[in-house]
Amino acid sequence: MRNKGFFWFLTILLTVVCIYQLSFTWFSSSIEDKASKEANERVAELKKEAEANDNIGYLPNNTIVDFSQPEAEELAKAAFVNQILKEKSETKVYPILGSTFSEVKKRSLAFGLDLVGGMSVTLEISIPELVKSFARNPRDLQFKKPFESAYSIYTSKGGDFITLFREENKKMNNGEPLVRLLSTTEIEGLGMKSSDDDVEDFLRKIASSSMDGVEQIMNRRINQFGVAQPNIQKDPSNNRLYIELPGVQDEATVAAKLQSTANLQFFETYFPTEIANQWQQATMTSRQKEVKSEDLAPADSTDTLKPASLSTLSDLGGSQKGLADYVKSAGNYALGFVSPEDKSAVDAILNRSDIMSIFPEDLKFMWSADLENIDTKSKEKAYMLYAVRVPESGKAKVGGKDIKTASTGYDQTNGKITVDLSMTEEGADKWAMMTSDNVDRIVAITMDDVVYSAPRVINAITGGNTQISGSFTIDDAKDLAGLLNGGALPAPCVIKEQTKVGPTIGAENIRAGLISFIIAFIVVFLYMFFYYGKAGIIADIALFANILFIFGSLASFGAVLTLAGIAGIVLTIGMAVDANVLVFERIREEQAAGKDVASAVSEGFSKALSSIIDANVTTLLTAIVLKIFGSGPIESFATTLIIGIFTSVFAALVISRLIMEWMLSKGMNIDFGNKMTQNAFKGFNFDWVGKRKLYYVISGVLVAGGLISLLTKGLNPSVEFSGGRTFGVKFENAAGSELNYLKDQLSTVFVENGKVASIDAKTKSNNYFVEIITNYKLADETAGNEVTEKLKEGLNKAKNKLGAYEIQESRSVSASVSDELISGSMIAIILSLIIIFAYILMRFGKWQYSMGAILAMMHDVILVLSAFAIFHGILPFNMDVDQAFIAAILTVIGYSINDTVIVYDRIRENLNLHKHLSHGEQINNSLNSTLSRTINTSMTTFIVLLIIFILGGAAIKGFIFALMIGVGVGTYSSLCIATPLLIDLSRKIKA
Repeated sequence: MRNKGFFWFLTILLTVVCIYQLSFTWFSSSIEDKASKEANERVAELKKEAEANDNIGYLPNNTIVDFSQPEAEELAKAAFVNQILKEKSETKVYPILGSTFSEVKKRSLAFGLDLVGGMSVTLEISIPELVKSFARNPRDLQFKKPFESAYSIYTSKGGDFITLFREENKKMNNGEPLVRLLSTTEIEGLGMKSSDDDVEDFLRKIASSSMDGVEQIMNRRINQFGVAQPNIQKDPSNNRLYIELPGVQDEATVAAKLQSTANLQFFETYFPTEIANQWQQATMTSRQKEVKSEDLAPADSTDTLKPASLSTLSDLGGSQKGLADYVKSAGNYALGFVSPEDKSAVDAILNRSDIMSIFPEDLKFMWSADLENIDTKSKEKAYMLYAVRVPESGKAKVGGKDIKTASTGYDQTNGKITVDLSMTEEGADKWAMMTSDNVDRIVAITMDDVVYSAPRVINAITGGNTQISGSFTIDDAKDLAGLLNGGALPAPCVIKEQTKVGPTIGAENIRAGLISFIIAFIVVFLYMFFYYGKAGIIADIALFANILFIFGSLASFGAVLTLAGIAGIVLTIGMAVDANVLVFERIREEQAAGKDVASAVSEGFSKALSSIIDANVTTLLTAIVLKIFGSGPIESFATTLIIGIFTSVFAALVISRLIMEWMLSKGMNIDFGNKMTQNAFKGFNFDWVGKRKLYYVISGVLVAGGLISLLTKGLNPSVEFSGGRTFGVKFENAAGSELNYLKDQLSTVFVENGKVASIDAKTKSNNYFVEIITNYKLADETAGNEVTEKLKEGLNKAKNKLGAYEIQESRSVSASVSDELISGSMIAIILSLIIIFAYILMRFGKWQYSMGAILAMMHDVILVLSAFAIFHGILPFNMDVDQAFIAAILTVIGYSINDTVIVYDRIRENLNLHKHLSHGEQINNSLNSTLSRTINTSMTTFIVLLIIFILGGAAIKGFIFALMIGVGVGTYSSLCIATPLLIDLSRKIKA
């Protein structure tokens, strides 16, 4: 092996880097554990204090908790944990480089919703704001009065806002047509002669289509958060989206971004001197108690009072602090600056009706988005207050629709981070006109009513490009650019509820799965040592390094580990073991031919290289396609698989060889087996080719039976694919660890046409509140009451463990798996098949190899699908087709192709070496000579899966069962289907 020094250095470097990266996960977990213990102490103290206050305690998140309720301690603990971790956010906790906790958390390995839970957000489209956005003039009393009246009824009594608005307009405006209140020039399909029915139909159509638009934009935004496998469900009847985000660390920031309109607007502003008289009056008024009067007249912006300087307003008298006492002068452009602690007080004053009535109707006060430096010398920071001039229509002259793209950049004059905007052709003309009208004034660049930048216009900007420069960090700039590129919401949204959600496979399944993984790996390590002796120990070291590299790489790249990602790791480990087995079997063959250990090692690695590269490149190309075109579980699977392919090849070909050559250089003996295993499978001479018609019959019967089962009984789609009815149930006892038991009880009642309906259950907010989703009687829209009664029947069966219950909410939801994900998955799989076909054709030179591999893979997938169709409702675990099942099918595809290519590689080699033998004999010899490798690789992979299946949690049994079936049929097909097809598809290759 050449360049051993370099490869030793690279191995040590990778090991150190991965340990370093994973250390962040260890430190963050350690700090969170300490925070949990400290929170328990604080909860105990609060509980004692609450005893004197009717068991009511006040939490740090400004909520109250009733300790007489069973979930109180858990809610209190969650609030205290969040507070403690926020307090530690900027505390240096990492000993080497002094990283803060927030930095350590960002660099920790992230886990998906299915493994650790995350954040649940209920987002509602605001129909009132949607209607308002089409108003000709929202300030016009003809619109304002019926709108506010309808809104008051809507918020107090509920109902349909569009109907209410129509009725109130009819009452208050003497039957004035609705269309006259709207800006018809911007509404396609409506004109001044449109009836109220036309307007109502238009508004309902917009509200309905907005749901799809909001869902698409949410998907784009969530992708920018680095969140894997989000759950988005629609409830059209209530104009709501239910979003679950795994691994979210900063809930407040994410929530703000989700409901942001993301519509950048460019507004003109008032000079402070232009409203100085009104400001003076407002300051005097603000020092007195609020005067609430409906008849306060707005002041005119051309008031003839002598202008006053803002800096002199603090001399005005009054009994309490006024505006000028809080807002300090900031020069000729912004109104002033306010310290962070005074910002809420100023907001309270500016929102007073008597203060608002003083200023012009088109003036709107807006704050800077972030704290800004007051001057270049001082380090003091404050919020800047701007007087923004909003047109009568409420719409900016230049807005988000005029922006083509947004990206991050740097200001070449001062090096500050910027957000660079490229405008559309129409937007460039508007921006040029606006800047030419506002030379030597500032333009407020705003989004969601905060000012991101307020540049002074020096001259007209005609190029169609501009920069937003503020006190951005690179992350801030990326976030803003991401929001703008993600798109503006077609309708305003509000967050109705924001809670934490438990892991979808349950905490008990995670613990059981982790234990089973550890046991499975120990068994594999012992098996490799038993079968290959000292060489097995070397393989174990390489395998351990491979696992370290995989998790270290996931942490380094900021990838999110999900159940689908674990499937990718399982496949990778199988391929890593396979690579070592291939090398060892080749070395044993060379030793049997009489070569010494050193020569055998060199030849073994050399001859195994082709098979290892072919098998891994085939799988890598597939994984890359899945990564590019897939989303959700498919993308997660592909990410871990891509990383795993590189690490497993490196571990098998580099680390194993480095250790072997080091041992040989030290005079150590390396054995590759023992008396029991050394000659295993030697002399085995089975006639695979001659029996191929029997295999065709067996596979034909299995495939035909499977297809019949698929067509008649069919697969059972999970609620992720079908949608369903959701029920929020609060239990007397903690249900977090009893979700599998709960689902078992419900499965006895949710039976339709002899099939158990799909049932999902997860904790939400706390361990006493469970969200139950089922697609039972989904096709029958009138079956709501029947489904509820069946739910109660199932819940009654669970009373002995979970106690009394209360169904607190119910709703219908759409499928969380979007059409985009399904279509993207199909495209990814079809492209993968094309690439696999092309690569095998290129490497092996005959289309028969490609076709044999593809047909064998399809055979394997059909049998796995058939098993789920046949055994659903018979085997005692969940066999619904869900996102985890998709990951299992992808794993089967990867394993099948990997296994087949390695067998083909030996066939190609023997066909070229032993030309005096018949093709049938050569193929039989190839299969028999690789049988040891096939059995060992399949056995080790199957052992891992079997142990996880036996010891793992109930929620992952269906997922692991699919993988076990896949490994079994994949091994069978590579020997009994792929190779016989190679003969029968070819005229030259004869039996």
